[in-house]
Amino acid sequence: MPRATLRLLLTLVASALPARALLQPYPAPAGLAPSPHYRVDVSQETGAANQDAPVFVYHSPAQWRTNVSLDTAWAPFAFTGRITLRVTKLDADFSRVRVLPSHRAIAVTATGRTVTFTLDRPGQFAVEFDESIAHPLLIFADPPENPADIPARNDPSVLWFAPGVHDLGEKFIEPLAGQTVYLAPGAYVRGRLKATDAPGVRLLGRGILSGENLPPNPPGTYTAPHLADFSGKSDRVRVEGVTLVASPHYNLLLRGSDCVVRHTKIIGWYYGTDGIGTGPRGLVEDCFIKCNDDALKLYADGMTVRRCTIWQLENGAAFQLSWNLNHDVRGVRVTDCDVIRVEHRGEANNRGVFCSIHGGRGHLSDFLFEDIRIENARWRLALFTTRKSDWSRSETFGDITDVTLRRISADGPFAKPSLIRSYESTGRFARFAFEDLRIDGRLIRTAAEANLLIDPATTTDIRLVSSR
Repeated sequence: MPRATLRLLLTLVASALPARALLQPYPAPAGLAPSPHYRVDVSQETGAANQDAPVFVYHSPAQWRTNVSLDTAWAPFAFTGRITLRVTKLDADFSRVRVLPSHRAIAVTATGRTVTFTLDRPGQFAVEFDESIAHPLLIFADPPENPADIPARNDPSVLWFAPGVHDLGEKFIEPLAGQTVYLAPGAYVRGRLKATDAPGVRLLGRGILSGENLPPNPPGTYTAPHLADFSGKSDRVRVEGVTLVASPHYNLLLRGSDCVVRHTKIIGWYYGTDGIGTGPRGLVEDCFIKCNDDALKLYADGMTVRRCTIWQLENGAAFQLSWNLNHDVRGVRVTDCDVIRVEHRGEANNRGVFCSIHGGRGHLSDFLFEDIRIENARWRLALFTTRKSDWSRSETFGDITDVTLRRISADGPFAKPSLIRSYESTGRFARFAFEDLRIDGRLIRTAAEANLLIDPATTTDIRLVSSR
C-alpha cells in the first residue's frame, strides 16, 4: 500500500474513534536554557491514572531599544480534553494574577508563588502577574497534530528537523514546489526560510524557527530578508503549528494565492517585524502574534482572519488596511479576534488598533471587522488616513469604501481621538459603519462619544449605528 494512502487510512480511522484525552508536552531541546522566571507543569486526569509533566519554558530576549518587555517566555504543548496548569513564578512574589484574553473567563487560584488554572480547549494565553509586562509568560496550548501531517522522516520530499537545536547561520531553508518542511516538536532551528515560485509547500510541525542570530535591518532601511518568505507563484502554501521568533524583518509573508496559516505563533521585537500577510483568498486562523509592526496585513482580495490573538508592541497596527497599496483590494473578513494588549505610547502615522496609511492608487472596499475584543489598549482605537509617506510611489490616491466595524469592544479610554481623514487632494472615505461599538462597557451612539474625528471634506456617510 502506498505510504500516502496508508496515512490517509490511519487518519480516517482515527477520526472515527471516540475522542480521548491526550496530553503531549514537547521535548526540551538539549543545551537550550529555560526561562529563569517561570516553571510550568501540566496535568490531566485520564481515568485510571493522572498524567503529570513539566513543560519546557522558552524565552526570547528583547532586541530593540524601545521594547517595554525585557523578554518573553512561552510554554508550548498539545492536548485534548481538560488539563490543569500550574505556573510558578521563580523570581518574585506577586499580589494579583490574571489570564488573558479576559473573555475566556479563566479562573485562577494562587498558593504562594504558584497559580493553578484549567483549560478545556486549545488556545494561546498570557499569564500576567501584577499587570507587569517586564517578563511576560505565554501559554501555547496546541491541538494535537493530525497524523496525516507527520511525514515519514525518510521521505525525499520532506526537509525534516528533529528535536534539538539546529544552527543554520544565515543559510535559508529553501523548499521546492510540493515539498514539506517539518519542524518536529522540540526542534529549535536558528535560520530562515525562503520559497520562490514553489506552489504546494507546507511548513508543518510544532517546532520553532528563530532569527535570533540574524542581522536586523540596517538603520533607516527595510532590506533584511524575512524570517519565512513565500514569494512569486507560491500558491496553496500551508503553514501550521510552528512558532516563529526573533525575526530580523517580516515574520511570515505569503504572496501566493489560496494560502492557509493555522495555529502559528509569532514573537518579534524590531520595527519592521510585521506579523502575517497573505495573497488573494488567504486564510489565517487560530494564530498568535506579538510583534513590533503591523500584526495583520490585510492587503489581498478575499483574505479571511478568524480566532486570532494579538499583542501589539509600541509600533504598528493590529489590523493594517494599507501602506501605499497600488492594487485594488476587496472582500476582507476579520472575525472573532482578541487584541490583548497594545503598547502604543507615542504619536506616529500607524498608531491605531485599526489603521490605514493609504499612499497608493488602489481602491479598497468591502472590509468587515466583526466581534473584535480589545483590552489593555489606551492610545487610539482607529486611524484611517490617506497620505503620502516615505514609501509612496503614486501621485494619485485611491478611495477606501464600505468598511464595517461590528461589535467591537474596547476597555478604553483612549488618550488620542480616532480619525478618518484624507490628507491628499484625492483619496476619499465613504460608507464606514461602526455598529454596536462599545468602549469601557458603554454602547457608543455618536462620534463625540467615540472620540472620533471625521473630516467632512474628505469623507461621506460615516455612521455610528446601535441595534438597541
